[in-house]
Amino acid sequence: MAETKLQLFVKASEDGESVGHCPSCQRLFMVLLLKGVPFTLTTVDTRRSPDVLKDFAPGSQLPILLYDSDAKTDTLQIEDFLEETLGPPDFPSLAPRYRESNTAGNDVFHKFSAFIKNPVPAQDEIPAGLRGVRRYLDSALQEKEFKYTCPHSAEILAAYRPAVHPR
Repeated sequence: MAETKLQLFVKASEDGESVGHCPSCQRLFMVLLLKGVPFTLTTVDTRRSPDVLKDFAPGSQLPILLYDSDAKTDTLQIEDFLEETLGPPDFPSLAPRYRESNTAGNDVFHKFSAFIKNPVPAQDEIPAGLRGVRRYLDSALQEKEFKYTCPHSAEILAAYRPAVHPR
């Protein structure tokens, strides 16, 4: 039986080659690393090479997973697909014990994004619902897969700079 070919296409950074700032891209990159499945990572500079995806996923947003010749374009559906297709016994399950954990994680991401983009100085306090985020991030930084999949700090700062309003 031929080996399945997996290719993950992610947003490229400002330099056009490194992994760019895209939480969904980072998430799928990390899932594949944690599963230990062989795959090819391709960074796509959409400003310089917008036609790279036209043959198999025209008009799609990154990230995109190419599984053999089948393009998958929805991040949450890709995660479900990877968990169903690349699960035990060959690969570890990364599904949370409780289904509600997925919803909670998405909720924290949305609240954090709203907090970062907040234009009202009176609302600069970290919301009570996000108090554990710092502990979570400190814990994540101890994991080699998290560190490896993160874009460079300058890339993150450049991505959020337009959302920061002078006080």
